[in-house]
Amino acid sequence: MIAHNECIARYPKPLRFINLVMLILFALSPASSLAGTSSAQQLTNKMLDRLGGRANWAELKNTINGSKQNRVEAPTEVYSVITMDFEKPRFRLDTTTEDINLIRVINAGDSWRISWSGQVEGLPAERFDEDMRWYQAHIYRTIHRIAAKDPRLTLRLQRENHLEVYQDEERLLWLKLDAMGEPYAFGFREDNVGSLSGPWDVEKSGVRHPAWVSSADGTWRAQVKMLQFNVKLLDSMFARPIEPERGLLKE
Repeated sequence: MIAHNECIARYPKPLRFINLVMLILFALSPASSLAGTSSAQQLTNKMLDRLGGRANWAELKNTINGSKQNRVEAPTEVYSVITMDFEKPRFRLDTTTEDINLIRVINAGDSWRISWSGQVEGLPAERFDEDMRWYQAHIYRTIHRIAAKDPRLTLRLQRENHLEVYQDEERLLWLKLDAMGEPYAFGFREDNVGSLSGPWDVEKSGVRHPAWVSSADGTWRAQVKMLQFNVKLLDSMFARPIEPERGLLKE
């Protein structure tokens, strides 16, 4: 008969291995995953409270954001208006200077743009795909979806005060939050560098919006000048302009 102490001495490594396996299984257990989800949800709630409340963000149907943008490349200063529909996959981007009026419309039915030459033209497929990926992951639209508890979204806590948003196992957005729960940096999809955002102290209808956003290196900066929510969006705002036939033009 083997003494108890001899048995322990004979089987120390297998026992340690079993203990290690049990720890791993516990870490991967639903209870552990639930704890991670709970932490992500707690951080999300903190962020929404800081930005004006879940209810206010959930009620958003669209945003119109006007900003002065400064860039390294010419034209170094432009005024940009983004009209974004949260209910339909469409948005309009107007970029103007004293000499330029560029328009780009992403619309499921008909996407188009007014080019640098002033011509109305259809949007290339590659440009459409890129713009739709941007729209689907856009920070304000994504925060709205989080607030509305969109079941297609999954929230994950990457590390302390670093929240990630996934859809179908693809990362849409990441946000770094300060001690108050306010985002100061964010990025889309595979972009791990991202952008910076200033204080979220521009308030409209209870919703708080950042005063400015910039690229991480400062080569692009945008300062908010106008903000509107839940405007009645007419289909005509997204419709392609009708160009007169050249043969009917009069001098």
